[in-house]
This record gives sequence, C-alpha cells and structure tokens, in this order.
Amino acid sequence: MPSFKEGKFWFDFPADWQVVHYDRDADPATGAAPGFYRRVVTNGGVKQVQAIDFVCLLPATPKKLLFLEIKDDRLDTRAEGERRTLLYESVMSKVTSTLAGLLLAERLHAQWPSDEVQPLACLSELPLIEVALFWLEPPVPSSTLRRVVKKDGKTLLQQRLTAKLLQWDMPFTLYNLTDSDRLPLG
Repeated sequence: MPSFKEGKFWFDFPADWQVVHYDRDADPATGAAPGFYRRVVTNGGVKQVQAIDFVCLLPATPKKLLFLEIKDDRLDTRAEGERRTLLYESVMSKVTSTLAGLLLAERLHAQWPSDEVQPLACLSELPLIEVALFWLEPPVPSSTLRRVVKKDGKTLLQQRLTAKLLQWDMPFTLYNLTDSDRLPLG
C-alpha cells in the first residue's frame, strides 16, 4: 500500500493504484529527487503555475485519473468569503496546470521514459478525470448564525467547483474534514 506525506498528513492508497506525489519537492533527508512537475515544468523560472498534490491512475477500464488536492486552512485568518474565493481560484489553477504538465509529460515521453509520471501521462487516450479536494477549515465558530454562514459558504464553494469542473467533464468531490476538528494542529 503506497503511503505519502502531504503537509502534516499521511495518505495511504490502495496497492493497485499508481500514485504520484505530483508537486513533490526534492527531499534532502532521503535523497529523493523532485517530481516531474518540479524538475521539468517549473524548472528554469516558470512562474504562475501550481499543481495538484497527487495524481492517481486507478485500475479501471477505460483509464481513470484522480486528481487529489489537500488543503489545510485551519490557521488561515482571512475572512470566510476571501478564503473560499482564493481556494476556488487555486483549485482551478492547479487542475489546469496539472493537465498542462501531464500533456507535456506525454509529449516528452522519449526524453523521460522511466519517469514515475509517465503511466499517468495518458491524456491523448482521453481518460476519465475526477477531482477531489480534502479540506480542513478553521474551527467552526460558536454562534449559530456564524455556523450557518460558514455552511452556506462551503455549499457555494462546492457548487462553484462542481459546476466549473463539470463543464470540463471532470466530476468533483469535496471532502470537508472540518467536522474532524479533533485533528491536532501539531
């Protein structure tokens, strides 16, 4: 079962999934090189691109990719509306940049044939693509009115991301882990 760390969280994936920690930096402690995205896409000063945290190839026919983004906002002090707008923009930017990176990986297959991202660089085969966001927000405020406003904001964020990604033929799922605010910050 492949396991990966993103921020302070560990993620275990099924053994039959091919998973790439797509936006992985180099790790001097283990000697691991940066992933394709860091080595090829952003190397050389390319700016204004972001990437999804994990790209997974699921054992399905036809091919199916799952883009996973993990966002821990528990320490973010910005206003609810601003934070959600920025999150929407960030997810959309990351999906777009990840698609561009996978297209580039497919085009450069001959130059990077053994790269871990190559099995996932299959956009010319028109795989099904799903996007999922694992999101942790700051703790729920104590007043009932603030809870309702916060819940409405979550619903609006989910509706906006779902609508836009469905335009691109990509189903979207939001896993809001805020109710699990038992998770320690440390």
